[in-house]
Amino acid sequence: MKKVKLKTEKYVRRFAIGDVHGCFATLKHLLEEEIQITTNDFVVLLGDYVHKGPKSYEVIDYIINLQKDGYPIYTIRGNHEQNLMDKQKNYQPRFLRFFSQMFSTSLKKKILNEDGYIYWSFKGFLKSLPYQITIEDFHFTHAGFDFDLPKPKKDFTSMLTVRKPLPENEVIKKVLKKKRLVHGHTPTFITEIEKNIAESGLVINLDSGCAFGKPPNIEQRIELGFLTCLNLDTMEVIKVKNRDQEF
Repeated sequence: MKKVKLKTEKYVRRFAIGDVHGCFATLKHLLEEEIQITTNDFVVLLGDYVHKGPKSYEVIDYIINLQKDGYPIYTIRGNHEQNLMDKQKNYQPRFLRFFSQMFSTSLKKKILNEDGYIYWSFKGFLKSLPYQITIEDFHFTHAGFDFDLPKPKKDFTSMLTVRKPLPENEVIKKVLKKKRLVHGHTPTFITEIEKNIAESGLVINLDSGCAFGKPPNIEQRIELGFLTCLNLDTMEVIKVKNRDQEF
């Protein structure tokens, strides 16, 4: 299913969370300590759960287990999930089994299944990820919409990859109607994100470079490396500095 439409009036609180990129400890801290989620909360994750950070497997496993335990965690497909599925088509299991001999038995079981495919145990989860989730007052995609296209809300490829300057608000309003758009994908300084939200931006990017690595200058070290969450009802920003890597 490429698009999912949901109703959220039954939930007490509603949250959107930016790109996690394998930062399991950071995501866990955000959900359990900062937000303290309950089964009455609506949470949408904006894609890119894997790569860059150290614990891609743990991130997906954690999300799946939360869903199994009754937490309304909704997940969108990111370009890294799409790339992972695309690359699996070309993997050579025989080579991977040979290569995996360098890993410990426990790690090997996490990385490869009995057929030698990476993350194969998560194939169902990855394939089920929609490109877009829509609720009463928000659109959610991984990268946003390409507003230059005739039908931005129908172009699913651009929802994974688009990176363009935004057009004038009048153009955006014609596409979004009475909703706002929340996305990730493009690492953005945390102060810019907070300013855009404070100014009631129609398009909100929540990717604050959680697993951006080690930024080369002081400003980037201060401004990046956060996992950012937005309370969709109060428009409060909840941010957690990366707890998985040194910055």
